[in-house]
Amino acid sequence: MISVKPKIHIIKNRILLFLILISELISFSLLYYFRYKNQNLVLTGFENKTGNIVSAVLYLLISLMVIVNIFGLRKISVSYLWFILFISIAASFALTAAGFLIQKEIRIVLSSVFIITNVFLFSAFSVITFSSNLKAVFLKSLLVLVILFFAGMTFIFICVLSFSDDSETYITGDGKADAGVILGAAVWGGNRPSPVLRDRINKGYDIYIKGGVPKLVITGGGSPNEMTEAEVSKNALIKYGVDPQNLIVENESNSTVEQIHFVRDKLYKKRNWKKIVIISDNFHLMRSKEICSFNDIKADCIATDKSYSTEGNMNYYLKESFALIIFWMCGI
Repeated sequence: MISVKPKIHIIKNRILLFLILISELISFSLLYYFRYKNQNLVLTGFENKTGNIVSAVLYLLISLMVIVNIFGLRKISVSYLWFILFISIAASFALTAAGFLIQKEIRIVLSSVFIITNVFLFSAFSVITFSSNLKAVFLKSLLVLVILFFAGMTFIFICVLSFSDDSETYITGDGKADAGVILGAAVWGGNRPSPVLRDRINKGYDIYIKGGVPKLVITGGGSPNEMTEAEVSKNALIKYGVDPQNLIVENESNSTVEQIHFVRDKLYKKRNWKKIVIISDNFHLMRSKEICSFNDIKADCIATDKSYSTEGNMNYYLKESFALIIFWMCGI
């Protein structure tokens, strides 16, 4: 027989859990909407994309654990459930703000807050659902969050680090695509390509001269009072002997996503291309290919021969691992 006071506590628990469930369902809907909005795509239904699957699994698990606790009799701290409801709603506001703001850095910060918050929610409900003792539930949730964070980052880091490009196919001359896309990189003083950009130009030229691609798309904007990344690349390729008519210039973008959107909107669909080749550094290729895949662009990838110090490599791969998670989840 349950006394009146515990009954009231359980009722409060169930009301708050139900509100959390509603909040998470709204959050999932917003996430799905903004993922496509950030890619300038029309949302037509659920698609078999990596980010869609990852987020669906995460929200499904959270929802199932919430439902289990709605019908359970566990005495959960009401104040803790209020806290979870608050951060669930706050996460949706962060996601919404990220979807409408223009400044890239702020959007990335808000998207990161959203992702970390939802991993915390998963951690919290894992503890609430499976822990035999609900004492120090917040600290236990933080511990699970840290474990999940490092385990997830390690897994994605290994995936990015071990990504294998398609160089062998094109080195032999067997690989064929409609165009090679040289992703932009920094320009140095005197309108010179940085070593990173120079290596990308050289690799693109190498594939072009071997007949792997009939055209090269050169991308990248620039700062005021200097030539754009694309223009610097164009000049270098013309000096190598590439026919200017086989060069397509995009000189307004400031990110990989924008560069791939240009290819999608101005070239891939309009010219009925079947496949492109993305040319960049190896640490950059997995995310680039995922962006192409999400936008229904078939892409091979070829890494430059640029070598970095061990510390430099680790920093770049770690940065790309974070960027890949943010793209998968939020489409940024």
